[in-house]
Amino acid sequence: MNKTSSWYNFQQNFLELPEVGFSLDTSLMDVPDVPPNSEEKLFQSAFQQMQDLEDGGIANPDENRMVGHYWLRNPELAPSTEIQNLISSTI
Repeated sequence: MNKTSSWYNFQQNFLELPEVGFSLDTSLMDVPDVPPNSEEKLFQSAFQQMQDLEDGGIANPDENRMVGHYWLRNPELAPSTEIQNLISSTI
């Protein structure tokens, strides 16, 4: 296939992560060429780090703090029953 064709360019620059419902087409963006799968690895790492925070991981190690502002909208997302109850009883 002609490496300058639009279809080839799309195929080489389309990233799909169905497990998180995410896809990205960079075929028409002015971005540097990257090795195949390197973008996917970066996104997988970012999504895993976000999941770790949502699960109660320490976001600020200097202060030993979690990030949970979104738990206030839905206490059931909090990582423990204790935190869920504290939020529910305060709101």
